[in-house]
Amino acid sequence: MKILSWNVRGLGQSRTVGRLRNFLRDVNPAVIFLIETKLQSAQMEKVRKSFGYQFGIDISSRGRSGGLSLAWKSSCKVTLRSFSVRHIDVILEEDSDGCSWRFTGFYGAPEVENRAASWNLLRQLNDLPDFPWMVMGDFNELLFASEKSGGRLRNSSQMDNFRNALEDCSLKDVGFRGPWYTWEWGRLTSNNIRERLDRGVANDPWWSLFSHFDLEHLPHTISDHCPLLLNTHAAISTRQQFEHFRFEAAWLVEESCEQEVSRLWNASAGSIPTRLRQVGEGLNSWFRTLRKEKRITVTDLKTRLKELSELHPSDEVLGEILDTKIALNLEADREELYWEQRARANWLNNGDRNTSFFHSFASQRRNRNRIRKLRGANDEIIDSDEGIFAAVVEYFKSLYMTKGVDDPSTILDEIDACVSSEMNRSLLRTFSRDEVLVAVRSMGPLKASGKDGIGAVFYQRFWHIVGKEVADYCIDVINGLQDISEINSTHIVLVPKVDDPINMSQFRPISLCNVLYKIIAKVLANRFQHALPKCIDEAQCAFLLGRLISDNIIAGYEVLHCFKNRRMERRGSFALKLDMSKTYDMVEWPFIEAIMRKLGFADQWISLISKCICMVNYAVVINGGISEYFVPTRGLRQGDPLSPYLFLICSEGLSALLRGAISNGSLRGARIARGALLISHLLFANDSIIFREATAEGAAQLKDLLDMYSRCSGHCIKFSKSSVYFSSNVIDANENDVCRVLAVQMQTCLDKYLGLPSMVGRNKKRSLTFMAEKCSKSLSTWSPRLLSMGGKEVYIKAVLQALPLYAMSVFLLPKSPCQDLQAKFVKYWWQKKTDKKGIHWCSWSELCVLKEDDGMSFRDMGKFNIALLAKQGWRIIINPTSLVARILKAKYFPTVNFMHSRVGSNPSYILRSIWASKRTLELGLFWRVDAGRSVSIWNDYWLPDFPLRLVSSPAVPEL
Repeated sequence: MKILSWNVRGLGQSRTVGRLRNFLRDVNPAVIFLIETKLQSAQMEKVRKSFGYQFGIDISSRGRSGGLSLAWKSSCKVTLRSFSVRHIDVILEEDSDGCSWRFTGFYGAPEVENRAASWNLLRQLNDLPDFPWMVMGDFNELLFASEKSGGRLRNSSQMDNFRNALEDCSLKDVGFRGPWYTWEWGRLTSNNIRERLDRGVANDPWWSLFSHFDLEHLPHTISDHCPLLLNTHAAISTRQQFEHFRFEAAWLVEESCEQEVSRLWNASAGSIPTRLRQVGEGLNSWFRTLRKEKRITVTDLKTRLKELSELHPSDEVLGEILDTKIALNLEADREELYWEQRARANWLNNGDRNTSFFHSFASQRRNRNRIRKLRGANDEIIDSDEGIFAAVVEYFKSLYMTKGVDDPSTILDEIDACVSSEMNRSLLRTFSRDEVLVAVRSMGPLKASGKDGIGAVFYQRFWHIVGKEVADYCIDVINGLQDISEINSTHIVLVPKVDDPINMSQFRPISLCNVLYKIIAKVLANRFQHALPKCIDEAQCAFLLGRLISDNIIAGYEVLHCFKNRRMERRGSFALKLDMSKTYDMVEWPFIEAIMRKLGFADQWISLISKCICMVNYAVVINGGISEYFVPTRGLRQGDPLSPYLFLICSEGLSALLRGAISNGSLRGARIARGALLISHLLFANDSIIFREATAEGAAQLKDLLDMYSRCSGHCIKFSKSSVYFSSNVIDANENDVCRVLAVQMQTCLDKYLGLPSMVGRNKKRSLTFMAEKCSKSLSTWSPRLLSMGGKEVYIKAVLQALPLYAMSVFLLPKSPCQDLQAKFVKYWWQKKTDKKGIHWCSWSELCVLKEDDGMSFRDMGKFNIALLAKQGWRIIINPTSLVARILKAKYFPTVNFMHSRVGSNPSYILRSIWASKRTLELGLFWRVDAGRSVSIWNDYWLPDFPLRLVSSPAVPEL
């Protein structure tokens, strides 16, 4: 069924009516909901019938505003429930399967002062919480600040009220495809405002009823709002679905599963991959036979249980009742595991017997990942299955095909050998079964499997059966005694990076490698990671032991703080934030080998790594179908345990070039304080920010270096999407010269760096509101009734309380945001249903008490914030030679250590935040006098509560 919702902004003109008639003829919806008709009901009835819709209900406008109309074709079965000037509520019956569901056309009050009445109306309509319900229309409000472009920021309390109303009604946004914004005003860049005011929201029963729906934002010409078209049964791919074996975690519940695996494994023959394939085929046949033999369903068990409960409770009857209940629980466990495996809710480690949760999660995930349209190479829109497959395969063939590289000799000259013979011996020492077992145990049990369909849970559960042979096979592959290509076929799946992807760049390609290969790669990666910290530049903080993303955040924030508040040298400096596209996919294999060889890695180790990344072939999985296989000639796989470390090897080429330019004086970095080190660049994986003196000559030299790196490594730097930010003392002429040479856009402020604000002003609450928004988005996804109290506990601890930790590790949250977050947590904890607040039997502070003291061990966000910041202070103390420690010391406390420092007169917000945790460190630290060279008589804490300089003797009375 197709349903159209549109705020038409008046139907008083014949031209508007004519265009709408033509539009409806093209779209052909079965039901239409029109908002702001600005007509009386009699007038609207005539207009509606002229469209060909003889049946409907029309609500008169009030003066020159308002007016609603819901119309449907004669073939539709519609039952009216209620209506008002703000809504029309009906029951619809689907033609295809006869199922009934509830549709409410809604018009939120345009006036802010009347918005609360609209939300109360929505709550009043929530009288059938278990009946499938979709609400669609113009709500005149945003869910999140990101749904607006231009104009003033939306009041956060208005959005909170809207989110609360949807939460109370168990309604969740169903998403969309098409343009992001549904309303637009202003034709000039200076006054253009766009917002997402129109949307569809639905409850969980509706999501379960329609697994293949589609809601599209259509182009608009006769209104400043765009029409919304809902198709409850969107077209499903007609291409033959990709069916392959998948080991189901639900099979583990069967008592005979382990015995069957053992029998099949002992009866199998051939190589290990062949034997695993034979086991998979045998398990498929075993489970089909098992189901035929039993023929027991949950309904049959419930019927039998009801019959038994009516009999006289003899020993036999009671025994059968117990057996029936156990069988029911086993069936529930199987279904739960089946949906859990598809939900990928990795945070729910403790399990929650709630199939509706996993089913809802999996349904939403499947709907989000479906590709309906794609923009081709020539900007044409492709919507056919065959066309989409052809476009995707051609795209990846081109992406993974090498274009040739330049000679990297200039880059290699700047790299010093740092891998010793002892490190190489450690890398190449004899591999053991214990290492293989460690790799197996470190994998997520229900992570998606590769081509063979056998996930990590199979190896973890049946290692005592298959472990010896599998471990020996993995070691043989590493030692070159077995061919790795047999297990290195990879499926690529496309994960959307945005809500409505249409371009290939808006998808993240994830490689589903066979778990057998991932075991081998993880064994190698576990050794590799111990050698890399000595080889990789200190400015690169990704994936390395002892380095954290917060190091780069702090360093970058301090440099940009100097840009804004201090004079950066005589000519000033700039920060260039690079946009690198497809950084994993375009890495050239010869470049990685050349860098590793120059770093001093042994040829045997390089050969071993090269086999893993080069002897591979790909197939793309789209909407359940699979393409043909093709062979790449470059690129790293996102999903391969080795890829992060190999990417660091590649990025070391860029670091070496920049270090060389600094050492020979051709380029200068940014100096944050007199006598401090020069900071030339900060890298976190592919997120790069480079600091340089703001001159045209320096910019030209930098661009030459970046172009050289791009030609040698394969990395594509998009200067058009990169941005530059200048220190406050750079003159306009130099700014223009640098932007012209680099061909980049200038920004007055780098909005975010590594996902956090690059600058925090006086209004700290506004700068940090994104944390509350993330929490609200997560809460809006799941109704409290989907989880038990145990599930809620895990959800709050593993998801909700984890969301703000990233920001809390470097920023001190004001009290208000902490209280807002904790209010959301405690509300969700006590809610039984989304439309009921629940009784708060105790306060949040009592819930934060340890479990052994009768609490729930939830985190007090304010105290945990201080603990995270204290960790940063502790790292400064124990690792004074780190980049962050040297930056902060040079800038704020050059003559003393951190514990003896003062906050100073012009500190950054990050320094203030870390300094706020200093008292916590003082209370927890012990220190030793030792030789006494670092002892300060007056400043050290010889007494528990204060230094000696603050001790005063009582006044001596005069004699």
